[in-house]
Amino acid sequence: MLKFIPSEVYAALSFRQGAFPDFDRLAGFFLPEAVFINNKGDVPQVKQLHTYINMVESLIDDGTMLSLRETEIEQTCQVYGKVAQINSAYELVFSTPEGVFTRYGVNLFQLVKCDNRWLITSMCWDDRPDETLHKQLPKGAGLHKH
Repeated sequence: MLKFIPSEVYAALSFRQGAFPDFDRLAGFFLPEAVFINNKGDVPQVKQLHTYINMVESLIDDGTMLSLRETEIEQTCQVYGKVAQINSAYELVFSTPEGVFTRYGVNLFQLVKCDNRWLITSMCWDDRPDETLHKQLPKGAGLHKH
């Protein structure tokens, strides 16, 4: 079901210390040409699916990232025929050699329906150390709280 895709993506990305994300499961939610756009800095960082996975693997391999847990707080979803957008507010808790950090953000997932499956074409996000971004999600119809 469409509304569960963000939670499934977060579960595939999450991992405990000494383990890895489930990259095969993660890739299954995306078109092979999908893009990841990190827009939390001064300049958007755009990566293809395989490049994003390689980057996360490198951060784990070199000990920069020790664990990660991403969970959905709430979402809105709009469907227009065979295209959809999900705005997903999340909490991200990750550990590095310097300590444990928490960030809050919003992922925008754009999806297409292909062969009776919803696949993500792009995922872009911004996040902050406080909860200001997810409080900007529109309230009302389509809101799904966890």
